[in-house]
Amino acid sequence: MKIKFRLNKFRDIAKWLDKKLSKPLAFFLKGWLYGLETRWIDAKASAAIEKGIAPHTPKDPVIEPPSYHSEPSDVEGLDIIGYTYEFKRTRDKNQD
Repeated sequence: MKIKFRLNKFRDIAKWLDKKLSKPLAFFLKGWLYGLETRWIDAKASAAIEKGIAPHTPKDPVIEPPSYHSEPSDVEGLDIIGYTYEFKRTRDKNQD
């Protein structure tokens, strides 16, 4: 079984390993190197995608925390608790 590398840098390292090390050790290290190459390509691809998407993603909206209010009720130890949120409508009333 021959391991085929996709990037020239990794291919050159694999050739060097074949020349300098014994066959079993070189095969083991080339397998590890192949996994490293795969992770390298994945990291580069995801970084390029994130860099390309970044100008088009909307900024995080500023959301105010809810306001908390409590008032005593007729039952002792059981207060009436409420939260109030500030929000704005994002759609028109006619749009559904």
